[in-house]
Amino acid sequence: MYTSPHAPITLPRFARRLSVPVLALTLIAASLGAASPAMARTAAPATPAAAAAPATQGVTIKRDEYGVPHIYANTVYGLFYGYGYAIAQDRLFQMEMAKRSTQGTVAEVLGGKFVDFDKSIRANYWPASIERQLSALPQRERDILEGYAAGMNAWIAQVRAQPGSKLPKQFTDFGFQPSNWDAFDVAMVFVGTMANRFSDATSELDNLALVTALKDKYGADKGMALFNELKWLVNPDAPTTVPASEGSYAVKVGPQPGVTSSSSAQILPRYDGPAPMLARLARGSDGALLHEAPADNAATMLAQFAQFGQPGPAGFPTTSNMWIVGKSKALDAKAIMLNGPQFGWFAPAYTYGIGLHGAGFDLVGNTPFGYPCILFGHNGKISWGSTAGFGDDIDMFAEKVDPANPNRYFHNGQWRDMEKRVEIIKVKDGAPVMLDVYRTVHGNVMQRDDARHVAYAKGRAWDGLEVQSLLAWTHQAQAHDWKSWTADASRHALTINWYYADRDGNIGYVHTGKYPDRRPGHDPRLPVPGTGEWDWRGLLPFSTNPKVYNPKQGWIANWNNSPQKGYPASDLFAFLWGGADRVAEIDERLKARDKLGVDEMWQILKETSAVDVNRRHFLPFIEHATASLPTTDVRRVLALQLAAWDGLNRDDTHTGHYDTAGPAIMDAWLSAMLKRTLGEVVPAPYDKWFLASGYATPQDGPTGSANIGNGSKVLYEALRGDKAGVPQTFDIFAGKPHDEVILAALGDAAAALKTKLGDDPSAWRAPTVPLTFRANNFFGVPQANAAEAVRTPVYMNRGTENDLIIFGAPGASGKVTAYDVVAPGQSGFIAPDGTPSPHYADQVALYTSFGRKPLRHDAGDVNRATKSTEMLRIETK
Repeated sequence: MYTSPHAPITLPRFARRLSVPVLALTLIAASLGAASPAMARTAAPATPAAAAAPATQGVTIKRDEYGVPHIYANTVYGLFYGYGYAIAQDRLFQMEMAKRSTQGTVAEVLGGKFVDFDKSIRANYWPASIERQLSALPQRERDILEGYAAGMNAWIAQVRAQPGSKLPKQFTDFGFQPSNWDAFDVAMVFVGTMANRFSDATSELDNLALVTALKDKYGADKGMALFNELKWLVNPDAPTTVPASEGSYAVKVGPQPGVTSSSSAQILPRYDGPAPMLARLARGSDGALLHEAPADNAATMLAQFAQFGQPGPAGFPTTSNMWIVGKSKALDAKAIMLNGPQFGWFAPAYTYGIGLHGAGFDLVGNTPFGYPCILFGHNGKISWGSTAGFGDDIDMFAEKVDPANPNRYFHNGQWRDMEKRVEIIKVKDGAPVMLDVYRTVHGNVMQRDDARHVAYAKGRAWDGLEVQSLLAWTHQAQAHDWKSWTADASRHALTINWYYADRDGNIGYVHTGKYPDRRPGHDPRLPVPGTGEWDWRGLLPFSTNPKVYNPKQGWIANWNNSPQKGYPASDLFAFLWGGADRVAEIDERLKARDKLGVDEMWQILKETSAVDVNRRHFLPFIEHATASLPTTDVRRVLALQLAAWDGLNRDDTHTGHYDTAGPAIMDAWLSAMLKRTLGEVVPAPYDKWFLASGYATPQDGPTGSANIGNGSKVLYEALRGDKAGVPQTFDIFAGKPHDEVILAALGDAAAALKTKLGDDPSAWRAPTVPLTFRANNFFGVPQANAAEAVRTPVYMNRGTENDLIIFGAPGASGKVTAYDVVAPGQSGFIAPDGTPSPHYADQVALYTSFGRKPLRHDAGDVNRATKSTEMLRIETK
């Protein structure tokens, strides 16, 4: 197909965003020195196709005391037009940078240092696929995306007409203007921040590099034995969201007896790196960003992208939690849902509050980046929420490449040409940069090993279903019962946990997503050959997805733990599901009460936000090892202090230090213990993967949630010995008794803490870790000025937002009672003169004090709380 660079805006979208077929290169190459206006990206018209005569429609926007908009309209197009208009008023610069971050056009406005970032983003998706999905939609579905884009463009037109009062200051500071939106842009914000963040992570190449190193050091059998202890597939002792009494997972996965395995048969070439996750440091869960001030975040991210590619360690998903009680467990209510999605903390806020009323929608809630689908909320009949699922929906295929032509690969008995597109990356104050992106039948080519004539392509089970997933989530809000809700869940292709409650007190859970039907013997932890014999047989049916409705125990809880007994862990090195899991902190608190009311549910939030997730699991081993020591022995002193500690990291009076020695001791001992075990047996540089204690340093705070580290989960199984869920055939203690190693690590911890905090263990007080709402988005791209970062005194391991939804509360007269807190605030607008919106940070105090604000749904409640009303007149069909 020939594509002219001067073609009109009716071109396919991939041409309009300067991604062009190879045949067009000859024409374009002559103009690379300066991009002409005709080549510039042009937005689609703001209104629907003009085939029908337009009519005038009214849209009403009512805002409450926190600036949360409620949109009222009679058509789907008008409803989402009002939504787009409102979010453009509140978050225009943030949305602009989200659009550029997810499409790889940041260098165009911020310069050459973002070229590598843009390359990594563009190499990770296929624009023509998204365009095809959009083109196939019926108009009633396009109205959602087109109406949203048109509403944004309507406000942008006002900004251009009155820049002195309406242009957000960040545009002036960074030196560019807002661009128009179309349906592709709206969809891509979702694709780039949800599909490509929470459903696209894989460690298969990392794992292959690790296997290679282990076999080099220990030999094939012993090396594979250690790998199986470091990265198991299934641990029967892992706590599950579907109670074990409700059934186990039926699909067989991984190497099976009598079947040749893709790994044990050694049919893959060796892989010597670079392994992307080596950028993770030995502390914390979010890599180098744990140690740097906000001003350095972007540079760090860029360095990580340059070395390791997208998504990079700092863009790694940060996980979430949820607990629900149903009619048999709820006190003074029929059902109570409390969600804590942990996306990280950013300014402006990561999520956006919204109410949508009309045209078959009637809901209130909040959602990331103003998605047209509302991830957390209710519609008066049901409520819904979500956490990251971490099912294994991604496989890497090692393509056999033609030595004479690196862009030909062997598949099903014949050589095939890779599909190719050429991206032209515009660069502020610089020449455009060209990027070739290749694709095989399995997916985008992500990495090459030219010496061995191998290209690694990423196969995604949800490829081609991104827009369907967005709309499944959108229409979830129109469901009215379990049956209609699960129908939407079945269409959702991303690996996300969905949760349900309704006005009758029913509760439910589905591990959503499309997952590969792999060949017998396929080890999903490692790549497989792409020559055809290991191709997927299709996708597993929705009936195999873990799910539960009204479990007998009366409650559902999740902190990104295993969905169901026997369900395989993903290939991600950082997400082992085992006997040690932080979800125990939620489970044990739910089990401790026969019934829970609103206050008890909220108290669990307060406690789990501060809890040390390691103490519960490791304290029994420490107590056993020190039981015979005299009370004067410093190692026994440390053990007694850990036993006396309630496990909560507190600094209630904001002294800048935790109020007990427990946090310092737990961190120091676990770090020493990991170093004396896994640090001794895992070869460098892969040992870095397993030395993370999970405790952040007290500088600018972590970017994500605190979890039990991967190495700590491996250590826990090793300490259990023959009681471990994973067979222990490789001794990481090198023949030493467990207690001996524990005592030695306690000695190491005592020496380190005396040097750092003084001679008196009872006076040890580690500095508190703060919580920072960063001015960069999770990609490391600025979405605000650095000075807009918001700092609070103490880190809380809780949701980016928290929402609490109660069905059947006393005095509610049949209405749903709901609350949320979305810090820093609803708005991100900074006026041209530097004055922030009054709603920029007006929820920070609520958040830090565990307060919450009303989440209104009923029309009367909305009207009584309305502080401003705006009437829009739009043209629609």
